Amino acid sequence: MKIYGIGIGPGDPELLTVKAVRLMQESDVVVVPQSDKTGRSLAKDIIKDVISDEKIYMYYFPMTGNKADLDAKYAELAEQIAKMVKEGKKVSYVTIGDAPIYSTLNYLAHKLGLHGIKMEFVPGISAISAVPNILCLSVTEKDESFCTVEMKEDTAFLKECTEKFATVFVMKVHNKLDVLKKFVKENNIKTAYVISRATLADEIILNLNSDEQKDINYLSTAILKKGRA
Repeated sequence: MKIYGIGIGPGDPELLTVKAVRLMQESDVVVVPQSDKTGRSLAKDIIKDVISDEKIYMYYFPMTGNKADLDAKYAELAEQIAKMVKEGKKVSYVTIGDAPIYSTLNYLAHKLGLHGIKMEFVPGISAISAVPNILCLSVTEKDESFCTVEMKEDTAFLKECTEKFATVFVMKVHNKLDVLKKFVKENNIKTAYVISRATLADEIILNLNSDEQKDINYLSTAILKKGRA
């Protein structure tokens, strides 16, 4: 028994893959995560024009750092999905971006495994792919490498990465933007941008080497290049 874990891209519905659309249309149930109780969901907005509302099953994940609470929610959802699958339904679960990268899918896959259900990941376009394309920036050329890190208050590891890699992507920057701006200035990072809500109509591009002030949300990714652009 299995379900599909589908990456649905960074936000623009036109960036859905052909395979993602086909599998969702073939599914009996498409599970869509939401982070608030208003019913709003970027994931739902991305897929709403390619599948019927009747297929969509919204599931609330609270924006919390409490691991026990989240673990209980994953266990609850896994039990619900297992019941659907055992009833013979074809189920897909969608996630913004690419399935294996900072995704709820990774936790859910483990919980489903306890019910004897495998998850088949379906690739999607990640923010890591979208951001340099929006900015028309090269990520790597011959003999170069890049890396992806999560933003922390302690920037020692980030400094190490910017010295070793041609390009560094920084995730989860929205609530540590001041720390990142300070790091860019102190370490002479020549090319440094944050893009919030990449590929959407209200996309925000912030040059970290400028004095401009813009509000960004949690769907934000930074790209840093100490050397050439």
